Amino acid sequence: MIRPGIMRTPSDIHSKVCLMIREICISPVAAWVLMGIMVFPLLTGCNREKSRWRLNSPGNLIRVELIRKDLQPSGQLYYSVYVNRGDSVVQLLDPSPLGIVREDGRYIESLEPVSAKMREDVSEEYTLVSGKKLACRSMYNEMELCFKNPEDQQVCIIFRAYDNGIAFRYAFPGNSNQNFRITREVTGFDFGEGSFWGHPYDTVTTWAPAYETYFSGPMAIGTEAPWNKNGWAFPILLESNGSWMLVSEAGFDGSYGACHLQPDCSDGLYTISFPVQDEAMGYYENTSYSTLPWNSPWRFIAVGETLSDIVETSLPTDLSAPSRVDDVSWIRPGRATWSWWSDSDSPQHYSDIIPFIDFAAQMGWEYSLVDANWNHMQNGDIERLAKYAADKNVGLLLWYNSGGIHNVVTEEPRDLMDDRKSRRMEFRRISDMGIRGIKVDFFQSDKQEVIRLYTEILEDAAEFNLLVNFHGCTLPGGWRRTWPNLLTMEAVRGGENYRYDRAFPERAPSHLAIVPYTRNAVGPADYTPGTFSDHNYPHLTTYGFELALTVIIESGIMHYSDTPEKTMELPVFAIDFLREIPVVWDDTRYLAGFPGKDAVIARKSGPRWYIAGINGEDIHKELTFQLPEMDGVPGHFRLIRDGESDRDLQLTGLQVRDGKLTVTMKPFGGFAGYLE
Repeated sequence: MIRPGIMRTPSDIHSKVCLMIREICISPVAAWVLMGIMVFPLLTGCNREKSRWRLNSPGNLIRVELIRKDLQPSGQLYYSVYVNRGDSVVQLLDPSPLGIVREDGRYIESLEPVSAKMREDVSEEYTLVSGKKLACRSMYNEMELCFKNPEDQQVCIIFRAYDNGIAFRYAFPGNSNQNFRITREVTGFDFGEGSFWGHPYDTVTTWAPAYETYFSGPMAIGTEAPWNKNGWAFPILLESNGSWMLVSEAGFDGSYGACHLQPDCSDGLYTISFPVQDEAMGYYENTSYSTLPWNSPWRFIAVGETLSDIVETSLPTDLSAPSRVDDVSWIRPGRATWSWWSDSDSPQHYSDIIPFIDFAAQMGWEYSLVDANWNHMQNGDIERLAKYAADKNVGLLLWYNSGGIHNVVTEEPRDLMDDRKSRRMEFRRISDMGIRGIKVDFFQSDKQEVIRLYTEILEDAAEFNLLVNFHGCTLPGGWRRTWPNLLTMEAVRGGENYRYDRAFPERAPSHLAIVPYTRNAVGPADYTPGTFSDHNYPHLTTYGFELALTVIIESGIMHYSDTPEKTMELPVFAIDFLREIPVVWDDTRYLAGFPGKDAVIARKSGPRWYIAGINGEDIHKELTFQLPEMDGVPGHFRLIRDGESDRDLQLTGLQVRDGKLTVTMKPFGGFAGYLE
């Protein structure tokens, strides 16, 4: 449900502004309180004429201020963000630059206001198929300010203020079939001083960039990206002036590439960077083009006094287009077995996949994933395997290479996804066979043409009732709302690295204790948990830590990595937990933790709250946290935690006292359990 709000123009509110102009010029804080959610469009009768605009959130908790600096460079736009804390107003974002350049025009300096309009108390309600919570509601105020450059070309900047964050994007009005190309942005985020958590935007290789670098922190705001990387990737997490902030992008429709941040962020100013030209084997431009009208993606900052506002944010989907899929009854999130982690050649052997299908049926899991090179299957074929799985009430998911010219990875099937005719023929073929979904891998670029490929795959897959999992991919940007058949994306350094990366066991605990506050806060993460085996590089984390990841990580399809034999060696109560734990959540709550140190997350399914915690440090810990509100008063928490050894689990019960729970964790340990 969408309530469009009230439209107001400058003439509608001119008299009210003039009556209060003296107060505004004397005291910005007083003006904010007096004006409520008032926007200041094209101020007249004051020495700030046509140079300052303000927008408050519906509850007056957050304010965005846009100024046009009349000093050199003349007419450039800057924005700032403030939070209201009772009787005081705290500035979170110093004046940060706005501006964009098209091949045919420059929209940075000498911009003159043309029009301003606002929408007040806009309320939107929507339902997701999978996510941190299903029933979502967002409320915001919006202002759209349009400017012209000296050549009379127009650009508009649209700001939204929520009580838990802000967002903005550029819009080019008009109606033209001619393509216009963006060549540069000067958009920035100036955070001053504080702490920073992030991960680098990777260098270009056969396999990257794919948002699979390590998250680390805390660092000082303004820390330069590593010398051998191409800047900082979204999302970034910051703590400054008593607030937490998460910065990322959302609302992609294929008309703009995804961005990251420049390596140099000295003095805390992080500026937008386009994809690296060498991405996608050097094909395509690293700029973006479109006909008119044209909107850029949203850039957003989630804001909160506590980490709960970051972990629980819904801004990525709030800022995305409504669902394009009318009937979602066929979209079924679920759990899947995955043979590739334990044996990467298994998809080429019919008999090696059968035990994983049988295991999914035994556990009551919905799917089994058949990974790369299944088209070379021996002693059987995919049609026969699909029939076998259907008889076991298990749906099959099939792997595909996204290439195309944009990668040289040889794993197959390839050269089917990048061409629409070939893609649709393949989708029809496997859909008729009863295949339930696809995993598409190795995109290796954020250029516009590759971003458009994602949207085209999602659209065609939805037509043929196919679920989608993207790997070797870009960051989630709210697509799960527009295309609810998208259930998960990789874009995270995941459990498969126990096979490849000598450093992974040592770095994984801290990395994973940052992921809930960063990567997983913006969308589903296909980390692939359940790696109880030691593959090439042994775990430092305990079994309790690994079990907890099934709750800590949110993903619309949860791929369990280990073999049936190894998983069934777990205690019966742990196997039952894996059998029962869902992937569809009615609600999600942050309970305790600090980025890089630990995380305790609660997720609700029906009457039951699943709660899990991980310890990212090599020390014993005791955490006390408030439990979520429930109908009735729970007195007992069914808890699975580490036993005497790191490869042992024990089932115990804990008493809930005054709505709080105290749990101990071993070094690099964890726990999982539930209340109902």
